[in-house]
Amino acid sequence: HRDFVSPIKSVGHGITCICDLHTDEEVWKVLFELSQDVSHRLRVHELDATGVQIAVRGDDLFGKQFQCKLPVKTQLATDIAHAGYDLFEKRFQWLTKVRAVTIRAIDLVPHADPAQGSLFIDMAKMIDHERIEETIEGLRSRFGKRAVTYAVLLGDLKMPDDGRDKVKMPGIMYQ
Repeated sequence: HRDFVSPIKSVGHGITCICDLHTDEEVWKVLFELSQDVSHRLRVHELDATGVQIAVRGDDLFGKQFQCKLPVKTQLATDIAHAGYDLFEKRFQWLTKVRAVTIRAIDLVPHADPAQGSLFIDMAKMIDHERIEETIEGLRSRFGKRAVTYAVLLGDLKMPDDGRDKVKMPGIMYQ
């Protein structure tokens, strides 16, 4: 059928850094910044992630990918970034410096679908975080992407800021 629209299978964002990353902290900042965009697009498409995947390319231009399941479905940038960073810390071996990083929300489900709670996660706190991120999202839509940000994302992120992240690619994902 011509009307068929393929379902969105993942939402991700990656970047080649302007210079190599040398420390876990530098990688954390880049993952957290990229997760902001992933979270925004999950909200736009009314989807939640039940898994996270990261791809890391070293200065030798060889890459590795790692993925994990999340304990509960989420749109939260903080949850996505923390899961990605945990993967990085546990699985990446610092044999090379890091040149490029990608984080992807995978195993997507509709946001409106009911979710199974968890005994190990404070669901009331998670709902509060969702409300905070929705408020931040509203402020950013009114006053610009940099109107509200996290302190850790201030300063040198070693990410290009020449607008290349605003290039629109054809397709349904880039609306």
